[in-house]
Amino acid sequence: MHKNFLFTLVFFSTMHLSAWWDTGHEMVCSEAYKLLSQETKKTIDPLLQGQETFGLSCLWADEIKQERPDTRAWHYINLTDDMQNTYDARCPENGCLIKAFYDQLEVLKNKNAVFVERQEALWFIGHFVGDIHQPMHVGYPEDLGGNRHQLKLENGAKTNMHKVWDGQIIEHIESKVGADGFRIQVQEKIKLWVDQAQSSHLGINPDWGNIEDWAQESRDIAMQDSVGYRGNLLKVASSEYMDANGEIVEDRITLGAIRLSALLNSIFNNGN
Repeated sequence: MHKNFLFTLVFFSTMHLSAWWDTGHEMVCSEAYKLLSQETKKTIDPLLQGQETFGLSCLWADEIKQERPDTRAWHYINLTDDMQNTYDARCPENGCLIKAFYDQLEVLKNKNAVFVERQEALWFIGHFVGDIHQPMHVGYPEDLGGNRHQLKLENGAKTNMHKVWDGQIIEHIESKVGADGFRIQVQEKIKLWVDQAQSSHLGINPDWGNIEDWAQESRDIAMQDSVGYRGNLLKVASSEYMDANGEIVEDRITLGAIRLSALLNSIFNNGN
């Protein structure tokens, strides 16, 4: 955790659902993999033993929550309304997303670590990068990151703010353009942003920021009036709401993929 974190987060036990559901997490990691150097792929491929793809490995951290409840708190960082700066937050004793990310990063970098521990570290990191780009994973502790912010869909079905941002916005987009269409839209955005970075001679590197910056972005999105989270303003997640926030979801998955690839390349590209 950042050494200048000043305040303590209020901890509440949580029932967060699978972040970004399966689609978002799989896309962040599978698209990140395509951007990895051959050197990085050569290093991480053995760590994918037991997993079909890097994308699917990034679902593992949600799948183990019941058998390893000590990891539940690793998936989010909650801040009270009077604490809007993610750099001013401190994890509770049971941990949080930012601390878990740095802890697993140290394991992954350690070539002397036990093989299984490095495997899990890679799978955790891929998952955590997805989590930190989902705005409700930097939400309020009192409503469990939007899980207690009750909503209705247009058809009257009950839902909550966390579920909407975890997957129902994605499902809405897919209902209009199809699952392949949604994936293509994200892929096109990744290509555009990578090409823009390369044409400006910036390259794709860790200067895209660090996890505290990414958390702050998510927090700022969650606090926007148009999201309706702050003050419990939103009551119905309408089609118009889903449409209006669909591009934000695409942007967050896009950034997660680019940043994850930059992170892994920075670790495993020797001399680079």
